[in-house]
Amino acid sequence: MAEKTPEPDRTTPEGSEETKAPEEAPGREETAVRSRTIDPMAILWTFGKCLTALLPVYLAGYYRVSTSLVVFGLMVYSGWKHTREAKEARLKAAMQSLGEDQESCSASVAQRDLPAWVNFPDVEKVEWLNKVIQQAWPYIGQYLEKLLTESIAPSLRASSSHLQTLSFTKVDFGDKPMKVVGVKAHTENEKGQILLDVYISYVGNVEINVEVKRYFCKAGVKGIQLHGMMRVILEPLIGNVPIVGAVTMFFIRRPKLEINWTGLTNLLDIPGLDVMSDTKIMDAIASFLVLPNRLTVPLVPDLQVAQLRCPLPRGVVRIHLLEAENLAAKDNYVKGVMAGMSDPYALIRVGPQSFKSRHHDNTSSPKWAEMYEVIVHEVPGQELEVEVYDKDPDKDDFLGRTKMDLGIVRKARVIDEWFTLKDADTGRVHLKLEWLTLEDNTERLNQVLKRNESVLSKTTDPPSAAILAVYLDKAEALPMKKGKKDPSPMVQLSVRDVTRESRTCWDTVNPQWEDAFTFFIQDPQKQDIDIQVKDNDRVQSLGSLSIPLSRVLSCPQLSLNEWYNLDQSGPGSRIHINTVLRVLWMDEHAVTSSLLSSGPGSAAKRGASLPKHTSPDPSFATEGVLRIHLLEGQDLVPKDNLMGGIVKGKSDPYVTINVGGSTFKSHVIKENLNPTWNEMYEVVMTDLPGQDVSLEVLDKDMDMKDDFMGRLKIKLSDIIKAQHIDEWFTLNDVKRGRIHLTLEWLPRVTQADKLQQVLHYQAKSSYLNKAVPAAALLFVYLEAAHDLPFKKSGKEPKVGAELVVGGTSYKTTVCDRTNSPQWNEAFHFLVLDPMKQQLIVKLSHCWDFPLGSVVIPVKVLLSQSDLLLDQWLNLDGASPESQVLLRAQLKILCPKVTESFREHSETPALPKTSIRESKPETESVQKSSEPLVPVTITSSVTALEKKESRKVPEAPEAPKAPEAQKAPEAPKAPEAREVISQADVRPQHTSPDPSFSSEGVLRIHLLEAENLIAKDNLMGGMVKGKSDPYVKISVEGTTFKSHVIKENLNPTWNEMYELVLASKPSSEVNVELFDKDIDKDDFLGRFRVSLSEIVQTQYIDQWFTLNDVKHGRLHLVLEWVPTVTQPDKLQHALQLRSIQSYQNKASPSAALLFVLVERAHALPMVKGGKEPKAGAELVLGGTSYKTKVCDRSTSPEWGEAFHFLLHDPNEDTLIIKLSSGWDQPLGSLVLPTRELLSKPELLLDQWQSLDGASPESQILLRAQLKILASKMDKRVEKPTEKPIEKPIEKPIEKPIEKPVEKPVEKPIEKPIEKPIEKPIEKPVEKPVEKPVEKPIEKPIEKPIEKPIEKPVQKPAEKPAGADTSMGGKSETRPAPSQEIKQETKPTPRLNELVAFTVPVAVKLPEEPHRVPAADVSHDPSLGTKDSSKAPHSAPVGGASKEPITTTESASKGNNEQKQLDKPAEHSHEELHPPAPVKPPAAEEKRETTSSAHSLPQHSSPDASFGSQGVLRIHLLEAQNLVAMDSLMGGMVKGKSDPYVKISVGGTTFKSHVIKENLNPTWNEMYEMILSPDPNLEVKFELYDKDIDSDDFLGRLKTKLGDVIRSQYTDEWFTLSDVKHGRLHLVLEWVPTVTQPDKLQQVLQMQNAQSYQNKTSPSAALLFILIERAHALPLKKSGKEPKAGAELVLGATSYKTKVCDRSTSPQWHEAFSFLVHDPSKDMLVIKLSSGWDQPVGSLVLPMRELLSQPELLLDRWLSLDGALPESRILLRAQLKVLNSKMASLMALGAGPVLSNKQAATTGQIRISLSHQRKLAVVVHGCRSLVSSSKEGLDTYVSLILLPDKNKATKRKTAVKKKDLEPEFNERFEFDLSADDARQRVLSVCLKHSSSFMSRDKDVLGQVQIDLAQIDLLSGVTQWFDLKEENN
Repeated sequence: MAEKTPEPDRTTPEGSEETKAPEEAPGREETAVRSRTIDPMAILWTFGKCLTALLPVYLAGYYRVSTSLVVFGLMVYSGWKHTREAKEARLKAAMQSLGEDQESCSASVAQRDLPAWVNFPDVEKVEWLNKVIQQAWPYIGQYLEKLLTESIAPSLRASSSHLQTLSFTKVDFGDKPMKVVGVKAHTENEKGQILLDVYISYVGNVEINVEVKRYFCKAGVKGIQLHGMMRVILEPLIGNVPIVGAVTMFFIRRPKLEINWTGLTNLLDIPGLDVMSDTKIMDAIASFLVLPNRLTVPLVPDLQVAQLRCPLPRGVVRIHLLEAENLAAKDNYVKGVMAGMSDPYALIRVGPQSFKSRHHDNTSSPKWAEMYEVIVHEVPGQELEVEVYDKDPDKDDFLGRTKMDLGIVRKARVIDEWFTLKDADTGRVHLKLEWLTLEDNTERLNQVLKRNESVLSKTTDPPSAAILAVYLDKAEALPMKKGKKDPSPMVQLSVRDVTRESRTCWDTVNPQWEDAFTFFIQDPQKQDIDIQVKDNDRVQSLGSLSIPLSRVLSCPQLSLNEWYNLDQSGPGSRIHINTVLRVLWMDEHAVTSSLLSSGPGSAAKRGASLPKHTSPDPSFATEGVLRIHLLEGQDLVPKDNLMGGIVKGKSDPYVTINVGGSTFKSHVIKENLNPTWNEMYEVVMTDLPGQDVSLEVLDKDMDMKDDFMGRLKIKLSDIIKAQHIDEWFTLNDVKRGRIHLTLEWLPRVTQADKLQQVLHYQAKSSYLNKAVPAAALLFVYLEAAHDLPFKKSGKEPKVGAELVVGGTSYKTTVCDRTNSPQWNEAFHFLVLDPMKQQLIVKLSHCWDFPLGSVVIPVKVLLSQSDLLLDQWLNLDGASPESQVLLRAQLKILCPKVTESFREHSETPALPKTSIRESKPETESVQKSSEPLVPVTITSSVTALEKKESRKVPEAPEAPKAPEAQKAPEAPKAPEAREVISQADVRPQHTSPDPSFSSEGVLRIHLLEAENLIAKDNLMGGMVKGKSDPYVKISVEGTTFKSHVIKENLNPTWNEMYELVLASKPSSEVNVELFDKDIDKDDFLGRFRVSLSEIVQTQYIDQWFTLNDVKHGRLHLVLEWVPTVTQPDKLQHALQLRSIQSYQNKASPSAALLFVLVERAHALPMVKGGKEPKAGAELVLGGTSYKTKVCDRSTSPEWGEAFHFLLHDPNEDTLIIKLSSGWDQPLGSLVLPTRELLSKPELLLDQWQSLDGASPESQILLRAQLKILASKMDKRVEKPTEKPIEKPIEKPIEKPIEKPVEKPVEKPIEKPIEKPIEKPIEKPVEKPVEKPVEKPIEKPIEKPIEKPIEKPVQKPAEKPAGADTSMGGKSETRPAPSQEIKQETKPTPRLNELVAFTVPVAVKLPEEPHRVPAADVSHDPSLGTKDSSKAPHSAPVGGASKEPITTTESASKGNNEQKQLDKPAEHSHEELHPPAPVKPPAAEEKRETTSSAHSLPQHSSPDASFGSQGVLRIHLLEAQNLVAMDSLMGGMVKGKSDPYVKISVGGTTFKSHVIKENLNPTWNEMYEMILSPDPNLEVKFELYDKDIDSDDFLGRLKTKLGDVIRSQYTDEWFTLSDVKHGRLHLVLEWVPTVTQPDKLQQVLQMQNAQSYQNKTSPSAALLFILIERAHALPLKKSGKEPKAGAELVLGATSYKTKVCDRSTSPQWHEAFSFLVHDPSKDMLVIKLSSGWDQPVGSLVLPMRELLSQPELLLDRWLSLDGALPESRILLRAQLKVLNSKMASLMALGAGPVLSNKQAATTGQIRISLSHQRKLAVVVHGCRSLVSSSKEGLDTYVSLILLPDKNKATKRKTAVKKKDLEPEFNERFEFDLSADDARQRVLSVCLKHSSSFMSRDKDVLGQVQIDLAQIDLLSGVTQWFDLKEENN
């Protein structure tokens, strides 16, 4: 028996039992003691219970009762007790959760069962009806009681013989009435009836008791819930009261019915009811009112109720279940490991009619081709439901469902579509649905019969030609049963093999059935209907009848309604039957025409009948725009008086303007009688006479009504006549006061060239109410739509249209139901920017069901004639033929000020607008705001912009005499000129402090310590311990703290810290060591280093002795990193960053950024109309600074400097955020630091525009980037210069004239402009053609020769550390390189040379014969980009070019120096032949134009692009591992189950486990792409696989630098940290080459090698640089895409970042792929917007790269699935992996497995040949080794590697008990000779052992390389069989 234990998580938190147990124990002991001592009655009671328990045992022994009987009794008692306790526990838990369950159920029901009027707008709420039902509910209960007793009870009694005595003893429907939650009235029904859908909800406290007297059992119902939609039909409609003849009610779909049964358990115990569940009872009750059953209540006498109760069907739907595809796979094997398929079948339901298709085995795309026919009683309403299941032995799996309202089929006649399955992840089903109408004549019967012969179906039922409706009314004078008893007649009606039964009428000879039946008839001319009247026992016949259907065909309207005499019945027995036949007809002509109408030519046909253009009213597009500029007020009346009016106060004025039905209200100006508003309003109006502009000025009060301060009225006709009014208007009805207004009736033009001028004016306008002047007026006339889709219910929609432009939207009227609505409505929109805004027209049904939409960018109208678009437009999201007809007219709004603005832009004259005189209060307000008159604002800013745009001061402008002449004409020109001059005097550049950017970086490298003092002593100091040291470094208020090294007196930290300090610091670096303790840390020593000493020596690397302690020293590297402005130094700094690794995860900075934020200009106002309190926040990476907050001003000044440490200037970005008081944003600036790399001296000093502010808002800043030229960079470069320096020496010693001329020309390509035609002719003809790409300027011809000879012959004469001015990049190159030459005199080995070059990504030319000897130092793979950007930089390899640069820079002036410093923006174009050279001015102009209007022809990759390599690890085997699985407590040594974990960086590989083997063989291979980091560790760890925790078997580590240096290592490595064991590895750093001829050798190695982990060696490495794309298509919404690119090659995929919205995104991201077969693999690049909407793709087969020079592709490529002009710029570089293993394999060598050198286990004789097919003959074996004396049961298995499938596997028959078996079997493989040579034949001799046998299955094996076999001649030989390796 299971013990009952409380769950820990319910009682106490985890682990709380252990903590509480000690506390609870004492309490229990005290209670026990107290009970023993104080309460003796408890002891007696316990003793008595024990005696009582032992009494049965005593009695059993006394009376010698069997012990088994006692045990059995105890077991019964224990079981009862346990069951009882469990039942009580369950009951208690159920009672506790009952309340929660009821609340959750009610909540979920409340959320789920919302009223229908909430979900469906056409369902109406009828509360009045609920009130009526509530009052009439008692009487409704009486009717329902009668219905239960008279109708439902007999049907229940008839359902089972055991329920014949069932009766309802109590029926009480309670006081909770049924509620009607909604009513939907159909208006499209037939005339003469009213169709209602009533949504009912009944949750009643009904109480019904049922008694079955036969079994003396009672049951009951207490509570009924009924929810569903009931259809109510009121028909026929008559002309007399009560207007309605009868009411028919039924449920189209089964309602939700829940009954709370009482006593149901006892009821189900009755024999015969054990198989009946509550579901059956509920189905019997619910189906009483579900179609085709109806409840008809006649309201007038003499009404033919039969026709209402059993009407003819609406039609027949023929369902063709054709096929399905993409179904979900449900049949999985091996617990889901192996995915299978499904065995699908379909269930089709329409109301109570259901069909089941055949199932198809093991397929996801079944082809059923089955046909079914269903009768449709009500449309709309009835639905077709198709469910697909997977056939299974136990429970069928669900595969999806689909539903469709049959009203859609009725309207469309034929639907042939694929329907997506819902509630499933995948799958769709193909259905063809045909609507068959019911015809009441025989004219088309023969045509239907003939057509049905051509209908194909795999179902047994042929298509029907007609349906037969039989209404069984009543019978008379039926014969009596035996014994003169009244019969209980029922009727069986049969048509062919279909039989239907009526209900039973009990104990009567005159039954009334009133039942209706329908039958499908295939051929009415040949079929009959058979009628059998029987007793309810179905045995005794009461009569029969047969009616030929051909008789019905001759009746009018195919209806036969009469009495029939029964055969084999009584003399007067007859039956009344009404039979109606209807022919099933499908109008093929109508279907064909409807199908044709949706075809491609339908548009043209419709176009002929539909109007091609709109017909708007003549008043369309006649409105104009009135622009009101509320400027200011003067001398207003004061209303806020003090002291009862004795002291005059001021006012808080605001203005209300009423014009054309629109009202505008200005903001309130506090306490001002001369307010300035500067607000603008626009209103669209007609030019009809009689309209006025009304203006009122009011004083804002808090308590009472606002005070009146004056009004004025201006006639609109006066404004239209004057076009432009700018004047002061005197206020009426007050003593004084006037208002300054500018009123303008804007002219409208249809000239697109005016738009740019208007937009320019718009950008310069600024108003305090944030209004933006409209640039255009858009008129839209929406006339009609055509062929809109139907609703889901199949009805035509009630269509309305919503038009949206920006934030303005209008709605049309909602038309009556039609799919071709007409509106004829006009609208207008104010458009702020036609280039960006768009018109959206959304069509919907009653504003809730979308029918389609169309998006029209307003800029489309600019390309139309007269800016007019008038045509039909296709709708998105609708059917293909859905269209809308509209007219869109754009008119540009050209204010008068734009004309003067155009004059100012052409001639910089002063504005003629006078500047008003105002009172001192007005002047004080205007000083802090922008000028109020737009003309003044525009002219001043334009003059400023024009001056800023002229950035070449040397080019003089035209004289400004006209401006000077016009100045006196203006009456107040000096003031206007003063405004302009103030803008002009803004400084163009910053004025930094002399100390700006003078700081440097102190880099501290904390390495290690030695011989520290031991502070953690043990046993009171008797035993010396150790210390837990850490270091604190303090420099000028900044403190760094290292991590703690536990218990170590010689710790190693390897941490790095950086700090920006002044260049002449006066403080010290304080270093202190402490021992970490729990209480107080112990002191371990200190020392100090002067900062001035560090700055002076630049670099200190030494041990520092600790002071104030006995002993100890610390190893530090202190470096003062100088800063330079030479961009070529950046690469060295980045290489240092990638190579170095520190324990504190620090990364050396590559550069230092200095930023001076000086001032800002024209910042926007804050929300209150005040000037901002501006502050700036600078953010770069995780560092941020804040400036001071200035006083209120739109032009704040800061003059503050900041600095940032940059890790990668190519990726970092500086963000400057301006805000008012740090809470209200004013604008921002994003400055990528890579932009500074292209600036002269890496300096940016100019005004920058702000984002998120007004167009004129700017900020003046100075950004200076300085590269950190660390001395450690040169230490890293030294190994690189060793191998490169050697080959350069030799050609330098020769005469220098010819060789030097060749390489000199390349570094000075960019700055030289004039060609040297004659001197270059000869070198160009020679192989130097590639370096010489641009002509050399003539003046440099002489200075080149002399400086070249001198430094080349004496490269060591230049002193170490010498610095050249103006060039500065070669100051330390000659001296270190000379020192390295002296140290490395012995010639290095080749593998050392290769190893030295790899770590720092220095590449030697792969084809040295093409490059002259003097140019070996120049790396052609790096391109010309870096050299053009830094023309003074020396090559890595030597110093032969340095003096040229120095001499050149010294001989040129400042102008030429600027040209040399200019970045090469188009350096990639140097790869092409130069174009004819133009004069310098023309050249400069051409370059400016091309940079502005053309795209780069090639990518600009980073220098590290393509520098990665491949590390290949071949895990072979191990030997002599430690045995960890010991037996018998370690007495018997076992083995181990070893596996290997390989860790490289963050990548981990795990081998498979070898069971019970101390000398395992894995033979697995792993590859990874790595950057050549020599300090990266490659770790190998061996473990023994165990169930609990794996045991450690050893480890080994190696540096990646060692692997790179040796290139190929094949050796045994001894495992460390264990007693014994070694591991056999092949480690290879695979070099990459760009020679395609190496590829074949690598592919051959792929075929020859086979690994246990199923890997295949890669053949090549692909580098991809995605630079940018151009002209991508817009999204469907008309917006620009957020483009991202996904790159896929094989199973590897990468994603780029997602760019901001642009059709020309830029990524500049690089990726790398391992390529297994370049001739087959292909790269797929998919471009999409936000990863969901495709915008194009590109497929690039790798074989295309094999034909490119250097296997490099770098150009623009067109995109598929996009626009014709859509392109992408990428660089694809393929590098073949030139593996040494491939060379060894070609020579027949390679890694050898020592564990495989086992003794042969025998020999096998095989013949190999090829004649059309590969033939293999297995002859026999000999000398087999076996421990069994009886022999072996052997057979041979053949596999063609590397493929392991059924086509490549063969095996022989088994030879029983034979050590020299003879097989002599021949096998053939369908392979060509070439394919066969690429395979390896694996021959395996196996033992056919039993399941329990412990013998080895594999006796021996051999692998035969078919490439080494002469297959054409054939060969037969003996092959040695070797033991199998695990």
